Amino acid sequence: MTPFLFYQLKTGLCLVSFVTLYYILFRKETHYRLNRIYLVSSLVLSFILPLLPFPEFKNLKEGTMTTFLQTVTIYAYNAGKETTVEKTHTSLISTAYSVVAMVSASWIAWQLLNMIFLILKRGSIALGNFRIISLPRRSLSYSFFNLIFLSASEKEGESDQVLMHEMAHARQFHSLDILLIQIIKIFQWFNPFIYLAEKALQETHEYLADEAVLEQNNDSGRYRLLLLTQVFGVQPGIFSLFNYSLLKKRLFMMTKEKSPDRNRFKYLAALPLIMAILIVLSCTKNPPPPPPPPPPPVTETEVTQVSDTSKAFTIVDENAKFQNGSLEEFGQWVQKNMVYPESAIKNSISGKVMVQFAVDKFGKVADVTVVRSASPTLSEEAIRVIQSSPEWTPAKLGGNSVKQQFVMPVVFALK
Repeated sequence: MTPFLFYQLKTGLCLVSFVTLYYILFRKETHYRLNRIYLVSSLVLSFILPLLPFPEFKNLKEGTMTTFLQTVTIYAYNAGKETTVEKTHTSLISTAYSVVAMVSASWIAWQLLNMIFLILKRGSIALGNFRIISLPRRSLSYSFFNLIFLSASEKEGESDQVLMHEMAHARQFHSLDILLIQIIKIFQWFNPFIYLAEKALQETHEYLADEAVLEQNNDSGRYRLLLLTQVFGVQPGIFSLFNYSLLKKRLFMMTKEKSPDRNRFKYLAALPLIMAILIVLSCTKNPPPPPPPPPPPVTETEVTQVSDTSKAFTIVDENAKFQNGSLEEFGQWVQKNMVYPESAIKNSISGKVMVQFAVDKFGKVADVTVVRSASPTLSEEAIRVIQSSPEWTPAKLGGNSVKQQFVMPVVFALK
């Protein structure tokens, strides 16, 4: 699987979590503005959270404290060693994904072009900050930003309320939300929860627009009668319109008792959800490798080398320095000297190795061991390189040289 598709899967996981929480806790609330903020924010966060470099949760020995170094990634440029079946499978998935994404993008472009042609054909009339475009009879009224497409079939008196409704959509920039979710659908077309999010956002937009109309004329009876006399319609993809398909829910929400202010605290439930998502993402930062085979008997390269038995510190006055440089320079040295094992390339073995080691008070690397690994073969190479490290400048604590403990994540990636 390509990194981009894996990123889309992680984004999809975020969307599933956020949308599920919305339908469980928030959908029936009348705090429509908070619902809109939650839905739009969740869409944006779903794409941002998988990109953030959050530290990963490590499975270290109980009671062990350590300092984590920057992750080192070792690539194996073995495209020629991939099997034909693997190449074909990956290519088919990528091609299918791209084709559907292109169709979705074309659909949005077609709607925008159709709108432009309609404006050129029908012309527009200025009304304050809005442009009114008259539609043929039996068309549905809708808006796109400050463009309001008004059906010529609206009866006198009714058209005013429909116009107010569409102006409310425009003033509240509902088209921006719709355009955002349409763009997201290009990449998340395979995720059924994006369509649930779209439906929820459409409902919220209609509730907000209805609320704005009622606040302006206070004639709720006449407005509800207008809804009852309209026919059902189908909402176009990127527009906000006088939506009749939500008729029953809209009428119900108009008469529903307002949610108490204390219910606003329910939205704080999004915070622990975000934390839970971060924990899951930190554990799946890289594609999970195949299940490793049972660990082999301990070899000489895996025997812990101890050159100093004194206590290892993690909180020091001055960190140990690699060749009088920074800790990042050690990562660069490891990346330069580590070689992807040929046997691992041949067997398509990849994954992460968590190497724990210490720099003793004499500046020598000691206690090198693996606390988690995708494969013994990868572990041996990681241990070999880190054990061969040149001497460091030891850490300082209270003016004395002390032993400092580190953990370095090493990622072996075939692509």
